Amino acid sequence: MNKVFFKWFKYAIALSVVIFVLYVNELDNRVKSEFSKPQNPNFLSFEQQSKVVINMLLMTEDQSFFKHPGVDFKEIARVLRDYYFYDKPLRGASTITQQLIKNTLLTRERTLDRKLKEIVMALLLEAAFDKEFILNYYMNSVYLGQKGNLSVKGFDQAAHFYFNKRVKHLSLEEVATLVALVKGPSYYHPIKYPQRLAKRRQLVLSLYNKYEKIVK
Repeated sequence: MNKVFFKWFKYAIALSVVIFVLYVNELDNRVKSEFSKPQNPNFLSFEQQSKVVINMLLMTEDQSFFKHPGVDFKEIARVLRDYYFYDKPLRGASTITQQLIKNTLLTRERTLDRKLKEIVMALLLEAAFDKEFILNYYMNSVYLGQKGNLSVKGFDQAAHFYFNKRVKHLSLEEVATLVALVKGPSYYHPIKYPQRLAKRRQLVLSLYNKYEKIVK
């Protein structure tokens, strides 16, 4: 009886491994197919991006961006520790890579399956493309507002939309406004919720002034 059980147990384990490998391979194909497409001609290159925007974004959204493999497992551990042992509310621990995967390839539904896909695909994205490519793609495509049928995507487009300027000509406060909107353009809507936006903008500026610049 034990021999039969262990035989089928080994088969089950082997089958699970095969299924997982096929699953990861399918996700890998989706990631490579999406991010290997010709880029929008309006995208700025990484060299054209404002270092002020890069630093303010990283300090606010993902300070360990250049150190983690797509998922910040240390930050996830800190969030869980604070939640279970110090009674602090759960907070987001998604990296910029995970945000890019979610915004580009997944829905915003809050399910375990979607989160697991996001984690695996973020790791696969970082294995296939370099950090500068990922950060630049995010900065050119992140959703920052809406006017009618027009979706405002990317910092350069948002600079035109909100301030009628090129992104490289924005003041620190204007850059902080755009970085604040990354958290939620509807929740921090400049006209509907100016106080929310002002509070978030001040947080972004304080982080920028407090920490050493990541990209120099």
